[in-house]
Amino acid sequence: LCHIGDNNYSKNSANASEFKINSSGASYSKSFKLPVIKNNEEPCIIIGSIIGIDTRMAQQIGQSHAVNAYASPPEVYFNGNKIAEIQINGDNQEIHIPRSLVRQGAENNITIKAGRNLMQRDYTDYDDIEFINLYVDYKPTTIARY
Repeated sequence: LCHIGDNNYSKNSANASEFKINSSGASYSKSFKLPVIKNNEEPCIIIGSIIGIDTRMAQQIGQSHAVNAYASPPEVYFNGNKIAEIQINGDNQEIHIPRSLVRQGAENNITIKAGRNLMQRDYTDYDDIEFINLYVDYKPTTIARY
């Protein structure tokens, strides 16, 4: 379980009542090695569950009830390259990792950066989120690689 942000959130934030731990900062990073990718596989990041996202889209679909503010989406980086923005809360979200970014046999790094409250101008107010079960998996692909 990981909580990122600044521990400054409204009770109306998406699933705020379910937060379990305090924030460890505005971002999360993890380094690891990956096994060799087979020609018929595509690597992807799986987030088992993520809550607390207060983007405009999360508000529009009824996940966030924050009234006077919304946040930029959390950003996902792989080996220093931005590969995704997470717009909504949910389970088992998959994020494709471009094969060209994977360092096979060497250290790889995932970083997730908290979004920011876009209505706050006086200081940086990070959007608090929690996620669990973050891992890399290989999904079968129909594209043959030679």
